[in-house]
Amino acid sequence: MHTPEIEHSFCGLDDKVFMDVIATGDTAQRIDLATQLTAFLAREDAPLNEREQVIPAVLKLTADPDVEVRRALAEGLAAVPSLNADVLFAIVADDDEIALPFLAETPALSAWHMLAVLRVGDDARRATVALRPDVPAEAVDYIIESLPLAVNGLMLENENLVLTPDQYRDLYVRFGEESEILDCLLASPGLPLDIRVTHARLVASRTRQLVAERGWLPANDATEIVTEAEENAVLDILTSATEEELGNVVAFLVANELLTASIIVRAACLGAMDVVAAIMACLADVSLKRAEDAMFVKPASAFRSLHTKAGLPESCYWTLQAACDVAREEHQDGLPLSQDDFGRRLIEVLMTRYEALPMAERPHQLDFVGRFAAGRPRLIAQRLKADLLKAA
Repeated sequence: MHTPEIEHSFCGLDDKVFMDVIATGDTAQRIDLATQLTAFLAREDAPLNEREQVIPAVLKLTADPDVEVRRALAEGLAAVPSLNADVLFAIVADDDEIALPFLAETPALSAWHMLAVLRVGDDARRATVALRPDVPAEAVDYIIESLPLAVNGLMLENENLVLTPDQYRDLYVRFGEESEILDCLLASPGLPLDIRVTHARLVASRTRQLVAERGWLPANDATEIVTEAEENAVLDILTSATEEELGNVVAFLVANELLTASIIVRAACLGAMDVVAAIMACLADVSLKRAEDAMFVKPASAFRSLHTKAGLPESCYWTLQAACDVAREEHQDGLPLSQDDFGRRLIEVLMTRYEALPMAERPHQLDFVGRFAAGRPRLIAQRLKADLLKAA
């Protein structure tokens, strides 16, 4: 028996010839037929009616008893951009060694097809879909909402996938307790900063509870240590943010009443004045430009007004004012200051300026620097504070 040759067209060719090859031909002949049929379907100029005419034969081949015939068919169809749905699903339902490579490669898999596989397929097929470079948003949503941890973990390994902020949030809500997912989320540069802040606070809360339950430290010491770690974690998130991200995460902190005065003063003592400006703008409900002008350009009275409008405690005014002055001079000099240098200049300004700042108040301002500045300035501020208190 000769396998029929399919050339540019087979108009008028009785498809019974194909069925005869499938029914009575040997393995080599059926493989040859599968190869010819797939080559025909891959042709861009193949007429639609003729493509439809070969579908019954192709469907027969998807159920061929010989795995090599089915493999030849699947490999030949793997690059065909458009396939009959029955053919596609028949191959996807085949043995894993045939189905999974096809499922990973075929461009014929639409969003609807992917959702169908995710809904009724086994975990191997679901995972294969999750790793495709073209997973649509609706498929990602379904994976996050309905599929097990293992599939979601593989999806997060898909380097071609860009999750939306809401998808990240849904993943965190559902799998935030699972280290396998959590580690991937925290390692992702696209993770929204509000989730990072929420997680940092959650870790701090659990640490605080654990320390209290185990009695590892006196209650006051434990609270101070954990609070410092929490605020440093939040500040790290703020200082690593882009300008747009910073505005969004500050708004999140303010809206959820998660922003403390100590975070603001800590940022100021470390020289993170872009963070301070974003926070002041949000608290005072003014534009960032207006806040920056009041802090770094206009006279001190402008910052006093901004500080009052932001509703910050009077106790931290002078430290924030001094930080603004140091930042202004830093900009004028054109020499970026390290955290240590910023802290030293901050101490100098607090000790040598501001006639309106009573000498008795200076130790309280040094206390902020002694708690929140970088290592060396922190020690200097603590010693100066002690000396001032002794002299008093």
